[in-house]
Amino acid sequence: MKYHESVAQANEIMQLVTGFLHRHGLAVNPLNYAVAYEHVSCSNPTLSLVIEKRELAGKSFDNYVMENFYSDLVLKQNDLQGDIVEHLDVMLDGINDQSTFSKAATTRYIDMLDNGLVMLDGENINQSKVVINQLIHATSEMKSSQQKLQEQLIESCSQTEHLRMELEDLQRERTIDSLTGLKNNKAVQEHMDIWLTEYPQRKIAAIAIDIDNFSGFNDSYGNLVGDVVLSKIARKISHYVKDSGLPVRVGGEEFLILLPDIDLNAANIVAEQVRKGVEKMKFVSARSKRALPSVTISLGTSSYRGNEQLEHFVGRADNALIHAKSTGRNRVICETAFS
Repeated sequence: MKYHESVAQANEIMQLVTGFLHRHGLAVNPLNYAVAYEHVSCSNPTLSLVIEKRELAGKSFDNYVMENFYSDLVLKQNDLQGDIVEHLDVMLDGINDQSTFSKAATTRYIDMLDNGLVMLDGENINQSKVVINQLIHATSEMKSSQQKLQEQLIESCSQTEHLRMELEDLQRERTIDSLTGLKNNKAVQEHMDIWLTEYPQRKIAAIAIDIDNFSGFNDSYGNLVGDVVLSKIARKISHYVKDSGLPVRVGGEEFLILLPDIDLNAANIVAEQVRKGVEKMKFVSARSKRALPSVTISLGTSSYRGNEQLEHFVGRADNALIHAKSTGRNRVICETAFS
């Protein structure tokens, strides 16, 4: 049993876990079970918040989503916390040990200095020489301890800088989708915060994107071919955004584009360009050299309304996307079209 539960508590959580997995059509395998367990046992607030937001938005759960939850919010988070604690413990122990030694040496030096000054006698040259030699030895000892403390502090600063760089690298990795190279969900709030901190009244547009009938494509041609198609579509999406916005892979075949400093009309133009660009893409099987079917996308757009929650802003684009898929697919629908 985890988290020191009683048998009754463990059984209750187990039922909740299996209920969660069945409700979302997920297999009861170790990875899915671990994610669901962390969620229903309330032991991982960050994970629970992400899952609850996804449920409220009506988004589906699949193996890709659960693997991301496990690697990003269960496994990496625990590993990162453990590494941080271990590194800091080692550094602090070293500094503490050397500081204790240096403090003792300094105390001994001060005591000897006080006693030596009393014992200095101009009429007793031999005694004064002994005292002076003792003071010289104590001074050398104190200087040595101070030097060691300084070296320890320099080494600790170096280790801290190295750890900081590792954390920055890990943070960057945690915001990158490994398949497509696009940013993932973790980057969305971060970029929104940066943009709005720079200019609170900033215009921001969202474009929600979903590949049409992609599950059927995967069923027909396999996941490996599907992954290649996903990566190429991701690059095409990124091409239209360039450095002006944020292209994100938010789930299996779902993408999101955030565009600062443009209004809804401009976002609709960009969305239409992306739609046409993907529609014109040609795919060929690397094995058979045969042409694969064309792939289309559906898109929904929305604009940020000051001081609203991110999920509401993106949720309106998702709703427009759902409307686009339900009315024929391969089209762009603006939030104003049905609001």
